[in-house]
Amino acid sequence: MRILSCGILRNELEHLMAGQDVQRVYVEPGLHVDLQKLQSCIEESLEKDEYRSLFFGQKCHPDLAYIADKRGVSLPKAQNCIEMILGDRLADLDAEAKTFYVTAGWLENWQAIFMDGLRWDEVDARQNFGYYDRIVLLDTGVAHVDEMQVLAFYEYTQVPIEILAVDLSHLRGLIEKLLEK
Repeated sequence: MRILSCGILRNELEHLMAGQDVQRVYVEPGLHVDLQKLQSCIEESLEKDEYRSLFFGQKCHPDLAYIADKRGVSLPKAQNCIEMILGDRLADLDAEAKTFYVTAGWLENWQAIFMDGLRWDEVDARQNFGYYDRIVLLDTGVAHVDEMQVLAFYEYTQVPIEILAVDLSHLRGLIEKLLEK
């Protein structure tokens, strides 16, 4: 069995699926900043190999549900990787403040996503992140959170960053549902 996932979730999926007979293939994190590249990458991967599931949020690409249905592969019932991890808890956190969420995977790749992919300089970053009251870094406990990366991301966005320890029970449930099919 094989799944295709965004590389942002690599740490979490490797942790949760360790020892399982499931081959995990990851696409470059942050491809959703270029929808054409993301679609091409997913479709080329699906043409080359047989996959059981696409592990992306349904909002990562506007045609993702169609692509998955056309190829007969499953897709988790979640809008994005943050909802995959938080589940219903996301609404509660959103009610507290205007929040931008990242994981260790996002933190490892923020420069490639925002600076290289979106081509945001510090002014662009501050204009776009200025909407948010806070950035919440979801610490799943499976990847090292580098304090220097947190500081660099803060300097880039100028938005306070809170670290929130979270468990992986919701993500585990999504994986189990996809693998049952």
